[in-house]
Amino acid sequence: MRRGALLALALVALVAGSVAAEPTQEQGERFERAGALLEDRAGWDEAIALYRALLVESPEWTAPRLGLARVLAWRGDYGESLEHYERVAASPAAPPDLATERAEVLSWAGRNSEARVLFEEVLARSPDDPRVARGLARTYLWSGQRTKANVWYVRALALQDDAEARQEYGALRGELKQQIGAGAFAFFDSENFSYLRTGADASLDWDFDTRIYAYTGAVLIARDRNSDAVLPDSPDHDSAIEGRLGVERRFATRWKGTAELGGRGWKHAEDRVLARGVLEYAPNENAVAALEVDHGDQLEHSYSLESVQQGIGRTGGKLSYWRQLNSAWEGYGEVGGAWLSDSNGELAMGGSVAWRPFPDVDVQTALALDAMHYQDMSPYYYSPDIDLGGTLSVMGRVPIHGALAFVFDAGGGAGFSQEQGASSFGPAYRAKLGLRWDRGGFSVALDAARSQSVRDSSYTTHEAALRMSWSF
Repeated sequence: MRRGALLALALVALVAGSVAAEPTQEQGERFERAGALLEDRAGWDEAIALYRALLVESPEWTAPRLGLARVLAWRGDYGESLEHYERVAASPAAPPDLATERAEVLSWAGRNSEARVLFEEVLARSPDDPRVARGLARTYLWSGQRTKANVWYVRALALQDDAEARQEYGALRGELKQQIGAGAFAFFDSENFSYLRTGADASLDWDFDTRIYAYTGAVLIARDRNSDAVLPDSPDHDSAIEGRLGVERRFATRWKGTAELGGRGWKHAEDRVLARGVLEYAPNENAVAALEVDHGDQLEHSYSLESVQQGIGRTGGKLSYWRQLNSAWEGYGEVGGAWLSDSNGELAMGGSVAWRPFPDVDVQTALALDAMHYQDMSPYYYSPDIDLGGTLSVMGRVPIHGALAFVFDAGGGAGFSQEQGASSFGPAYRAKLGLRWDRGGFSVALDAARSQSVRDSSYTTHEAALRMSWSF
């Protein structure tokens, strides 16, 4: 695509360039030989050498400069290519379609904003030029603006049926997906609490900027009571039905928002409205800043039956920032807090640095630090004065056979906890193992995990998750 549109024109158009002085017969022969070499990639280096030699002898000769600009662009040397295009554009012998050609090379170079401006300038003069319409479609596609790319592919194909553009348009439309899925998640800990959630979900790409999704499921929680139970006369279990509807919308190239609303109805406890909103800003493909707010109960933040029975609600928010530093390193940080309906408050922050030691192997190491503080102690959920943790982990994905892969995330470190004046320090770890199978839009994931952290004593958890989905 990056050279096919120009190759047929190049061999003819090169001979149309003007010269400051009439070339000699020998120069003309070398120029014609360079043009013939463009037909085969193996001859490009020799063609470039011939063009450079001709320009040393005749710097104002437009035709070899245009030939050099084109072959450099085909080879991916966009910076030097565009320098030569600019010199040709300043020449009185510049061909009439040079602006379109320059815009195409700008888009190949990833300079999409400049390319778009130049395409639009040409479009103002030639509104029915299919080549310009195709160029704008590709520029919007490569800059991530798929809705606008869709509009321009439709217009370009209406002006002229082009096999390459039609193939690109088909691939673009193929990105619109629908998905259905189902899964289950089980959790239990060393404080005799157990949690089981099952559910099903569906999502639909309404257009290239909008995704709509829905979830419905059931939650069952329980805790084996003992003589020290905070609420000894309350049921030792509860169950709920829940549902959520959400929409994700990309507002522009760099902004995306998510809005989600739903509810959870408990059998014995207070029903709860569930709401969530996220606003993301991506200044480039290597960084994302996000603001998230949510409202619900304390359950998934404390895994406590008593917090549900007491009807404790939670409204929280956090700011986060992720950045890909280079091909091997990335960093993440977040800070947030929450207001609880029992007049308590939570502050939390954390960060991590991850390193991918082998570029061709899906294995990553990460160092993570986190801290949490509660304003007051609550007897109904874990609410430390301070909780600090640090872990060094290794995670990755290893192919097993065909579509089956083994995934892992294991790490260890240490933690410190202080609650009601009593402090504790000790080792912490997490080990997660799983299998993934992906083929033809179908996906199955099975995970199991065990972790240990520090509270007033050693605290352990066990998890298991199964997820199946079909994307079509």
